[in-house]
Amino acid sequence: MTWTIVCDLPMKAFQNNQALDTTPFLNHADLIGSANQNYGYVNIYADDGQIEIPITNDSLNKFTALRVQALINPQQITRRFNIVEGWMSFAFVIEADGRLHATLYDGQNWDGPDSGNTKVPPNQWSRVSFEYDGVSYGKITLNGNIIGSSANLPTGMVQPQQVITIGHWPRGDDRYTFKGKIGHVRIEKRDYEDYWRDAMATAFCRKPLTTNQTAALRELEFIFAHLDEKERLSLKKCAAKQSKQLVEWLHKLRALLPRGYYSLKKLGLNLREAWCCIPNIGKIKLELLQFFRAIKDQADPAELEQLIALMEEFFVIAHLCEKKGQPYDRITELNRILFPDLDQWELAIREVLAAA
Repeated sequence: MTWTIVCDLPMKAFQNNQALDTTPFLNHADLIGSANQNYGYVNIYADDGQIEIPITNDSLNKFTALRVQALINPQQITRRFNIVEGWMSFAFVIEADGRLHATLYDGQNWDGPDSGNTKVPPNQWSRVSFEYDGVSYGKITLNGNIIGSSANLPTGMVQPQQVITIGHWPRGDDRYTFKGKIGHVRIEKRDYEDYWRDAMATAFCRKPLTTNQTAALRELEFIFAHLDEKERLSLKKCAAKQSKQLVEWLHKLRALLPRGYYSLKKLGLNLREAWCCIPNIGKIKLELLQFFRAIKDQADPAELEQLIALMEEFFVIAHLCEKKGQPYDRITELNRILFPDLDQWELAIREVLAAA
């Protein structure tokens, strides 16, 4: 999965009371109030201390997915300590009882996973992270170990406004000021271009296009470029509807699978393997069948029926924007050149569903 580092603060280079960002985006962070620079960390020793990253370009905007990592050494934890917060967007904090907690703002509420019984130790260095996949799944780690997760996060991110603040409530009072040392902080994102690149790489199984596929792709680009405005608008609306339905479908699938995210991840890997290994489709079909039967052993028959119905629903959504007549018949022909195994893949998956 493609991630872009949009701010990287090792806290080893400072200039004009700024911690210098090592990425090409130059998102340098201002040291404000009681925040002393040291080689490798900033010490926040009083309530007005903070490290503020102004949002001055698109690199700190247009998030579809987010990953925040920080090296921290808090003093005794007696209240909420903010680690990193994007104003009116996301927050990654230590709660008063020592739990790590990460939340996203959906326009009304803040929601996200916490670390449960696992606490951040005071007066020692820990590496913590929060990752959100852009759909509904988020996880928290402490020193490389996953200690909290949720598959029910809001779909899509409200973008951070004005600043992303380290160690303090953004543009707020001092009630959440971090006390202690903050070392290396890194912020990464995925945007729509990242998703598009990954989708294309997966669709073509990371193999170079053949001459025929390249020609088909160019012809498709030509056809879409010369559609009249009414048809182009119709396809755009259908694509938006299809995207919304796919996200809703994924939410339902995650809620249904008994082992949650990891069952979903295994299912996704099996489906991708089936897509990219058509010559070995028999073996992949067997693995998929075993997957569904393992689900059957853990769930009641009604749940398995729901899962199979959801998989069938996927194909309905996939075919949502297909049309008949020209130039759409030609578009279908070109898609078969681009993805020659598509029909065989769909048939194989439907056979597995019927057998399950």
